[in-house]
Amino acid sequence: MTMTRLGKIITICIFLCTIAFISTGFVTGAPANGQGVLGFSGSFGGQVFEIPQGSSVSVPSVDVVVFNQGDENMSIKIKVQTPVGVDVILSETDFDLAPRTFKSLGVDISVTADAAPGSHQVTIIAESYKTEGEGIQLLGSASQSASLIITGESSTVNVQAASPDGTPVPATIRLFKLIGNNSYEVAYSETGALNAIVSPGSYHVEGYVGGELLDQESFDIAAGETKTLTLVVGTIYFSQFDVLEFSNSDTGEFAYAELVYTVRNVYQQVNNVSIWLDVKYNNESLEQKMIDPPNTLSLDGANRRYPYTPVDGWSAGNYSFKLNLKIDNDIYTTSPERQMTIYGGNASTATVNDSNMPLIVGIVCAVVLLVDIAFYMIYRSRKKAGGKKHNTPRTSK
Repeated sequence: MTMTRLGKIITICIFLCTIAFISTGFVTGAPANGQGVLGFSGSFGGQVFEIPQGSSVSVPSVDVVVFNQGDENMSIKIKVQTPVGVDVILSETDFDLAPRTFKSLGVDISVTADAAPGSHQVTIIAESYKTEGEGIQLLGSASQSASLIITGESSTVNVQAASPDGTPVPATIRLFKLIGNNSYEVAYSETGALNAIVSPGSYHVEGYVGGELLDQESFDIAAGETKTLTLVVGTIYFSQFDVLEFSNSDTGEFAYAELVYTVRNVYQQVNNVSIWLDVKYNNESLEQKMIDPPNTLSLDGANRRYPYTPVDGWSAGNYSFKLNLKIDNDIYTTSPERQMTIYGGNASTATVNDSNMPLIVGIVCAVVLLVDIAFYMIYRSRKKAGGKKHNTPRTSK
């Protein structure tokens, strides 16, 4: 690696960082008379809202953020520019900001039934000012704009979150409109039920419990159509399941496997919960056994470890492991399947599962980096040695 190459890499990194900063939508208002600097960011800028007549969009992911980057208090006034029949509602429109602080404002958009269909633009303007005597001094301003498409046709989407047995459960539901390669959130609910009037097109809906994405579905809906969906949110589920290998400390030979698993419970306390292990050897059923007897599963869940050795001992071949969680002796949820391979009887093992991949990738990256550094050091040492040899004066005979 030459210094010229290093300089090019640094230049590229600076360029990419600059592009990333610009892409966040951060806008700075020019200060007046050396006063505080107004910053204006958030997710509103660049949004594409597609709203039918007589409908609205109110989601927590759409906001604007106002910054006071100066050293003095700043008063902020928020203004909007909208077409006739469109209302933009912000959580606050007139407030003060202390130095080096910011405030996030929620943004809702409502379209009346007689608003003109077509493409429009909605602009939010933030102005900073301070009062001097009986007058007001404007310090700076910044704005963000979003596209608004008002449609004359509409569709209805009804979504319900339910447990695997069909019981409605509380959950967070988020509905996104798909436009090109982008998705825009158009409806939101934290009750487990979502009802929204939307424009015809393509959509994606997601169901969350405890911040975990548990189910999702994509669909198309035509004008005048009503789409009813159920998201099955497994409120009790395996959030972790790994198979660890242990060897005999004296011989180094494989001794046993240990199952490590975590059960998440984000709904409510449940009684009579048991865990069963399903083991296969070379794709044929080997053993099914209860490893955690019936007990009460508290809210949040539990972490467990279970050492496992087959009844007849280990043999060369492929093993697979899967856990079943039962409630009242009925399977409620299952874990992902994990694989383990034994080579040469009990002499050695090899396990391939997703949990090892970060370690493998990290080792490969570290080796590549060390090799690159080694070549660079060799190159520099040879270059210095060559320079010294060239500058040594020759002794006359």
